[in-house]
Amino acid sequence: MKMNGMNNITGDKTLASLYNKQIEFQKLITKEKILPDDKIEWFSYHIQGMVEEMGEIMKADKRWKVYRSNVYNKDEKLEEIADVFITLMNIAIFSGFNNEELFNAINNKIKINIERYKERQNKQTK
Repeated sequence: MKMNGMNNITGDKTLASLYNKQIEFQKLITKEKILPDDKIEWFSYHIQGMVEEMGEIMKADKRWKVYRSNVYNKDEKLEEIADVFITLMNIAIFSGFNNEELFNAINNKIKINIERYKERQNKQTK
């Protein structure tokens, strides 16, 4: 079964499903029946949250620091990556983008990155 250009493996393992769950959660915590589109205050709040969550990923995996190369908590890192992804969905939600727009933008950017890489590789081999 296809949904918004994504393969639905089983049940609700799609970006659309996650996105819609997050919208419902945001409605619960904001007590809004309809979330505001392109609300700069919420956008700014979630951008700041993103910075904090990214710092928490780095805290869970300090192998990037040469002198602390043994500090790594895989489960904590995965949880923090999930927090970053959720926060990113909030940024998109409060910027007025729906799940299909977000999926298409991500998909298109990946395609662009692949083409850029291939072009660079072709230039280097000539």
